[in-house]
Amino acid sequence: MKYRFYIHFLLISILTGMSVFGFSQSSDQKIRVACIDDIYSHPDFFKDAIHPDQAGAAIIAKTVFQQITGNFGGLKLAPVFRNHMVLQQKSKIRVWGKADTGSEIVGEFNQQTEKCIANESGEWTLNFNPAPAGGPYALKVSAENQQTVKVNDILVGELWVCAGQSNTEFPLKDAANASSDISKSGNANIRLFNLKGIVRPDDTKWDLLSLDKINKLEFLEGKWKSCDPENVADFSAIGYYFVKMLNENLKVPVGIIQVSVGGAPVEAFIDRKTLEFDPYLVDVLYKWKQNDFIKDWCRERAKLNISLSKNEFQRHPFEPAYIYEAGTQALAGLAVSGVIWYQGESNVHNAEHYRNIFPALVKSWRKTFIDPKMPFYFARLSGLNRPSWPYFRDIQRQLSLSVPYSGMVVTSDLGDSLDVHPKRKREVGERFAKLALDKVYGQKLEYSGPEVLKFRQIGE
Repeated sequence: MKYRFYIHFLLISILTGMSVFGFSQSSDQKIRVACIDDIYSHPDFFKDAIHPDQAGAAIIAKTVFQQITGNFGGLKLAPVFRNHMVLQQKSKIRVWGKADTGSEIVGEFNQQTEKCIANESGEWTLNFNPAPAGGPYALKVSAENQQTVKVNDILVGELWVCAGQSNTEFPLKDAANASSDISKSGNANIRLFNLKGIVRPDDTKWDLLSLDKINKLEFLEGKWKSCDPENVADFSAIGYYFVKMLNENLKVPVGIIQVSVGGAPVEAFIDRKTLEFDPYLVDVLYKWKQNDFIKDWCRERAKLNISLSKNEFQRHPFEPAYIYEAGTQALAGLAVSGVIWYQGESNVHNAEHYRNIFPALVKSWRKTFIDPKMPFYFARLSGLNRPSWPYFRDIQRQLSLSVPYSGMVVTSDLGDSLDVHPKRKREVGERFAKLALDKVYGQKLEYSGPEVLKFRQIGE
């Protein structure tokens, strides 16, 4: 009873700004901000939108404990910093993680030594000068009186993100010419990082253990791997063909991070704050399981997947902001060259809505990767023969002209009028690569077909 009263009192303090802990006003404010930050991605912990449930109360209590004691469990690197990774060339190399408050962090990379102090929230960041393309390099990070963490076999080169729904996820093993291309795929200068869901949104009911992990934002997991026939078979076919062509033309290592969930609507990839503060988009957040901003198919599939859960606030990867919070958010601050995006099938029912939400996605991700001019290239939907698709494709064409530093690759000539998942992925990946090679790397290539500039009607 006392515990519940304390948590409710704490929550009131967070909302009103009243002093609770007896510290200075600035310290109290920092604790309140930390609590808000830690629970912001968990609206499901507040069933009445005011009071936290047991899980929410536990997060608040843990945050308060950490802020008061400075104990954040010792030194940890962000999950993206793992063996076999690729770092972006010609950019400051930013390395970050957590450690106990006040710890001196010492990092060593490419004969450079950098130091910093973990702040009151346990956060620390090291910034190394750019390193020449190539490798392998090693990263060593130490904290006083704590463990040392080493990351080996790091390459420096070009780093891209490949994101979207099922046509992004479509694995190389299922693509046309897969067997011959997989057998020749071994290349230690290409590195793959697949943030893969623990379960697929297939026509199935998910087990309770998976549902619990999804509520904890533990849906996506993966690690860096070298490109070889075993590792590439289940990787995005489009992503593989894209980096293969970049590597062949640029002669530097290339890494790619895959963030894809089959069937996912674009709303799931956008951060919550962007959705909340956009007057056109804020309504997508509320009662999403009954909200017709989200396609009927997505809502019905999610309903089936989570049907074994007794939690009325059970989460699902199709939920607005979910994929961002479970995956993209962990990459925030990483230097990348750009993004290739293949998605839209789960938003084709409302093209006018996509006209507003796609620029919001681009804005959200450019903020995440701290680059307002980050190239964001996307695939136009394929030639599937459905009535709403031609209009949606034209909206995409218009977006390619209105969204700065974006670009579009056409796929309709490679598609299948009856299959939403056409198998000719090599050409799509290579079209993305030609677009990037021309626009980002200055290689003058033909990366698109002719476009109509104007027309004139003669006679009736």
